[in-house]
Amino acid sequence: MPNMEEAFKEVKRNRGVPGVDGITIKAFEFSVEDNVQVLQRELKEKTYKPRPVKRVYIPKPDGSERPLGIPTVRDRVVQSAVRRILEPIFEAKFMDCSFGFRPNRSAHMALEKIRNDLLDGYVYVIDADLKSYFDTIPQDKLMMLVREEVVDGSIIQLLESFLKAGIMEGGSFYLNEKGTPQGGVISPLLANIYLHPLDSLMTERGHRITRYADDFVICCKTQKGAERVLKSVTRFLEKELGLIVHPEKTKIVNNLKQTFVFLGHEFKRGYWVKPSEKSIKKFKSKVKEITKRNQTVNIVCLIKHKLNPYLRGWGNYFGHWHVKALFVQFDRWIRRRLRSIQLRSWRKIRKLHRELRKRKWKGELPQLRMCFWRSSKCTPVHTALPNEWFEEIGLVSLVNIYKQHHPQRG
Repeated sequence: MPNMEEAFKEVKRNRGVPGVDGITIKAFEFSVEDNVQVLQRELKEKTYKPRPVKRVYIPKPDGSERPLGIPTVRDRVVQSAVRRILEPIFEAKFMDCSFGFRPNRSAHMALEKIRNDLLDGYVYVIDADLKSYFDTIPQDKLMMLVREEVVDGSIIQLLESFLKAGIMEGGSFYLNEKGTPQGGVISPLLANIYLHPLDSLMTERGHRITRYADDFVICCKTQKGAERVLKSVTRFLEKELGLIVHPEKTKIVNNLKQTFVFLGHEFKRGYWVKPSEKSIKKFKSKVKEITKRNQTVNIVCLIKHKLNPYLRGWGNYFGHWHVKALFVQFDRWIRRRLRSIQLRSWRKIRKLHRELRKRKWKGELPQLRMCFWRSSKCTPVHTALPNEWFEEIGLVSLVNIYKQHHPQRG
């Protein structure tokens, strides 16, 4: 495969932890030319065999855990090379309603499409949920869909070897007869291939479907129409594709009266879009973790290396919609937490007094407890650590991110 070097660069960009063999990306890169040559020779001689994926679990906001399968670095390189061959073939047939893990497509484009459908009057929304999608894809049906477009036997053989590589969990090995491990480089493409028939069916019938990987919504004009479409979609997914539609989480929503959540965004009254309650809770929890008030730190380093990268990513993801008031509120809250940390780091009140003198404080110098939360809101502390000071030391402002996305609103 001539694209093996590019495949490794892609794996390196995506970073990630080592698989079952414990070899890191850095260790693989140390002898990258030799490693790539070995892989190419194994592929050419058809002796390449993928290792089992390492099973890890990441916590979900509802308290449950999502299983991930982490392939080894060498397997990720081969998967990336295969994906680079397959992607153009399937991109030519994928539908416009699919947005997840595709080149030149994004979550924001999916959200904009849903909003346009709602504004067109398609306010009865089928909010669908597939139960353990990646773990329940029938491998034989998936490979049938792949064979419709791919005739190269070596590529087919490689894909089958990835699917049947097995899972290593807690020192025990077991075969996976279903599914494509979530976490593999090629899994998102295979997931899109398997749900392409759903996109085709809905588009042929003129339904307004928007899909991002295994998350999708269908917007309809009437309640009866939505009920009819939900029945046919459920039947198709369960009978034809062998998937499980979650009975409790799948519902029909009249968006003029009820809200629904898609990709962490809450849609309200057919127009308003904002971060969901779950997304806000997760954001506040992460900021609290970064800005623990009992730490004594260099606040400039804390902001630059830990807080800013998170704020920038979160702000750019959610800043496209109706969030100005929320972002103003968050900016104030974050500055208050940072003032509290700075007071704690100073420890001695004379350092606060020295800062107040620098800022031409008039009147009596205050006496306050440096470790108390309420102290961070008082006037002397705001004078010693004004908003302008946070701008000077480079704190990312969520409101400024919002303004960048909405220059016309100011």
